[in-house]
Amino acid sequence: MRTLTLTLALTALAPLAQAKQITVWVIEGQSERPYFLHVEKAFNAAYSGKGTTVKVTPIPNINDALKAGFLSKKLPDVVMVDGPNMANYAWSGQLAPLDPYFDKATLQDLLPAIRAQGTYGPDGKLYSISPYDSTVLLWGNKKYLQQAGIRIPKSVKDAWTLTEFQDALNKLSKVKGVTWPLDLKLNYSGEWLSYGFAPLLQSCGADLINRKTWQATGTLNSPASVKILTTLQDWKKKNWIVPQSGGDNRFFGDKSAALVWVGNWMWRDHKAGLGNDLVLIPAPKFCGNKQTSPNGGWSWAIPQTSPNKQEAGAFINFAMSKTQVAKYADITGYIPSRKSATPLSKVYGKGGEGELMAEQAATIALVRPVHPAYPVISKSFGDAVLNILNGANVKAELDKAARAIDQDIAANKGYPPFNKSK
Repeated sequence: MRTLTLTLALTALAPLAQAKQITVWVIEGQSERPYFLHVEKAFNAAYSGKGTTVKVTPIPNINDALKAGFLSKKLPDVVMVDGPNMANYAWSGQLAPLDPYFDKATLQDLLPAIRAQGTYGPDGKLYSISPYDSTVLLWGNKKYLQQAGIRIPKSVKDAWTLTEFQDALNKLSKVKGVTWPLDLKLNYSGEWLSYGFAPLLQSCGADLINRKTWQATGTLNSPASVKILTTLQDWKKKNWIVPQSGGDNRFFGDKSAALVWVGNWMWRDHKAGLGNDLVLIPAPKFCGNKQTSPNGGWSWAIPQTSPNKQEAGAFINFAMSKTQVAKYADITGYIPSRKSATPLSKVYGKGGEGELMAEQAATIALVRPVHPAYPVISKSFGDAVLNILNGANVKAELDKAARAIDQDIAANKGYPPFNKSK
């Protein structure tokens, strides 16, 4: 009997002893860390009995770690990649397609811009998938806005026109306590300068690059681009914009800025700083009746080198369930990437404090160019924006940025097959 009992116990433990552990690299973020602890525990509870467990590891400077890993071919089974960098990784053969691990209904449930972010144009396959979306809008100090007698729009359709926006900035500049009407987060660097400012061009019919010919000249430096960025430069000259040296908390700290153009990641700081005086204002219609918001962020992907693709796919599928996507949103403050997950979110569902951000993500979001040259596109435009805000000639800066992008594409022979115009 004792032998039989021991045999049964060992048999029960066998699946656990034989469980295959997959490894996952994620971004090291303060707001994301609680979710990653949660998803590791939840997946293991659901799958350890089926023979698979997961170990989720936050990686500092993950872009550098990925670059080194792709070169050495020493990578985990699942990684998080920054959405706009997917095309470069897929073009160089570093990622495996995710399509086999998702049914059509799940893919159709994704926000359109999230699906576009993860889809590699040349073969139409999905190489990355994000559990969340991001957006940028105006956050306002209700007290200052009311003192200035400014209308506070509440929906995407109700957004300020450029004329209304400029009128608001002018009025706010005269309100006691306001040093700068607008904070554009010039203390940020890197991707923000592209992500945060491209919507101004795109709302005016321009873009960072022509998405049919994959040439920047004529699009990035178009008259529409020059005009809207000249307007932006004028605001800086009028001292309406918090300078680069102004730091991070002029809006939510000493409240010397009345408005801030930034994304949903600042939710907690803004709420803590302003409380009931915090209002969310939709992205303005910078040209006529047009408006655009940026989108995207870190996404799940499977390196081509993974020997455990099936198990890796099962993990990503689990993390992309509507329950997990809603949980990610409520823990991190980011927007759910699945339509069916939005009603499950306390923050982004009907009547939630972040409902406007979810509306923007679903209606006016535009994916960043899904092209292998995106890192060069982003840096070239970002450098131009910073120089323009520091007083440089607008047309000359955009011409220089467009040339740099086109030269990179030419040096890579058009990044075939992207060299075949649509």
